Amino acid sequence: MEKAFRAGLGLTALAAVALFTGAQQATSQSSDVCAPRDDLVAQLDAQYREIQKAVGLLGEEAVMEIFASDQGTWTILTTDTSGTSCIVAAGEGWDENSATLASRGEGV
Repeated sequence: MEKAFRAGLGLTALAAVALFTGAQQATSQSSDVCAPRDDLVAQLDAQYREIQKAVGLLGEEAVMEIFASDQGTWTILTTDTSGTSCIVAAGEGWDENSATLASRGEGV
């Protein structure tokens, strides 16, 4: 039950990031770490072994992606229409199984 509750909080936090990270903030104008998408994705793979787990649109101006590793590290990138990506959040404790159980309404 506690694991499902934590997963629900994680999904709520993710929704909050998506809601409050507007397309304007997703561009290289933000104060986040930004670089060409291919460079950031390659760095996430080489340094943390993170791969893309989810993707969503932020209007017509940007895309939000979640990258995560088997070790539990995760990173949220936003990419604008010019191909510039910015890291908007990163952390540890990614648990794909909890998110799946919480979305089904099942307890752990």
